Amino acid sequence: MKLPSLFDGARRRDFALLVLNGAVQAAGAVVTALLVQRGFDGLLAGRGGEAPHGLLVIAALVAIAAVNAGLRYREHLDAERVGQSYVHALRLRLYRHLLRVGPGITGKISRGAVTLRFVGDLTALRRWVSLGLARLLVGSVVVVLALAALAVIEPVIALAVGAGVALAALLGLGLGNRLQATTRDVRRRRGHLAALLTDRVAHLHLIQAFGQERREAERFKNLSRRLKAAFIGRARAIGLLRALADAGAAAAGLCALLVGSQLVALGAASPGAVVAAMLVAGLLAPRLQELGRIYEYWTAAAIAREKQERLLRLRPPRGGAMTSGGLDPAPGAGELALRGVALSGLLPPLDLTVAPGERICILGENGAGKSSLLQVMAGLRRPDAGRVELNGQDLAVTDARRLRQAISLVSCDLPLLRGSLRYNLSYGLPEASDAALAEVIERCGLTALVARLPQGLDTPLKEQQSRFSAGERLRIALARGLLPRPQVLLLDEMDAHLDAEGARTLERIVEAFDGPVVFITHRPEWARLAHRVLTLGAGKAAEIVATADLPAARLRAVP
Repeated sequence: MKLPSLFDGARRRDFALLVLNGAVQAAGAVVTALLVQRGFDGLLAGRGGEAPHGLLVIAALVAIAAVNAGLRYREHLDAERVGQSYVHALRLRLYRHLLRVGPGITGKISRGAVTLRFVGDLTALRRWVSLGLARLLVGSVVVVLALAALAVIEPVIALAVGAGVALAALLGLGLGNRLQATTRDVRRRRGHLAALLTDRVAHLHLIQAFGQERREAERFKNLSRRLKAAFIGRARAIGLLRALADAGAAAAGLCALLVGSQLVALGAASPGAVVAAMLVAGLLAPRLQELGRIYEYWTAAAIAREKQERLLRLRPPRGGAMTSGGLDPAPGAGELALRGVALSGLLPPLDLTVAPGERICILGENGAGKSSLLQVMAGLRRPDAGRVELNGQDLAVTDARRLRQAISLVSCDLPLLRGSLRYNLSYGLPEASDAALAEVIERCGLTALVARLPQGLDTPLKEQQSRFSAGERLRIALARGLLPRPQVLLLDEMDAHLDAEGARTLERIVEAFDGPVVFITHRPEWARLAHRVLTLGAGKAAEIVATADLPAARLRAVP
């Protein structure tokens, strides 16, 4: 996936308007210079009758100034519009790609760095488009056309002004490597600080549990100090670049004055031409100062583009179901079948059929691939060999969104989100009715929990959900998975952190579920709820045993 084009759609029109804006501003500068030249020369020659009437000249100059002010306003508005349009398109593309790549992205880019892609990097690109590229287009048109007009008024002065501008530009380019190096250093250190901050804020309880507050504060202080030094180094390079731009603008006016005075002394130019030339140089000064900042914006944007492109180059893992354009789940009672399903390094080929109403318990040591197998069953991950079928239809050709409602995966690794409790419960079925919500709340034993919340289902939740215990969060996740009325229920260690009441609630739900139920547990006694037990070992063939054939010692009652 690539970055969106700067010149797509309406942005092409906005850039054209900016160029036209610059041409009109240049025309205004030329007309102003000509009016001043004729008026000044007429006054010096004592030919008041031949010179334009004073009041008319003043009125014309005021009108041109008003039009120029309106053009500058429009320039700023169009530049911001095109910058925000581009960043909006890029932001959407990045977020959609992030959703496609999924949780695997955290193994390649830190969460802090991902956040920086959406904040600092997008800001750098917006500044380049709005304050850099847009002003480069307008400023270049104004400078080139104004210098061309100045060449018509007085070629020698135009050449001198152009030489001053070119010299400042060349000196500015000489600072390019230094500015780029310091900008990269700032970007890298900001990424380090953002990554540390994001991680530590998410794990403040761990820091406090081990008494490492002072150590973490010192580490943050060191990173912040290095970032401060990097910003100061970048400010030096930017200061030199801006100083050269200001010097170039001053040099243009000085060249016009010195060369013009010599031409007047030699009789090669009129005083009015010199005044007009200095006026044009003065009008160009703000543009030259703006152009001096463009390289600063371009450098930051170039580095930001590299980071964005790196994110967009990340390839999503092999998904199980089609994200769009797939088939609806096949009708049926919910039979789930694994046909030669294999996972490299974890699971040799496995054939398994889970009939409606049948319950399968998965046991195994850590790293045996239990959760990975459950993800394959849910259509979240495509097996390295074989296929998974629901009612005889391959999950790989099934529409992912509809499949998520047909097969529900409930896991400790699928946390609650920011938003209300209602939003979290209905996340998989946003159109759920109040009656359906009330039914699943009662079914999962959440009635008392909802009653104690200050705003009931509309109580806002934050990231850590400190108002809920671990067991309560699991029951909310279970209710979220049951709300769409799935055909298949997959439970990944849902028995963890449950108290006696929660365990009984989960047992009732498992036993009453009409479709296939596959659950993972580290507690062998839960196997008594299953009809068969599937035991996994990393790289070993799966063992499938009927619950009735297991030793009685492994089937003691669930507490």
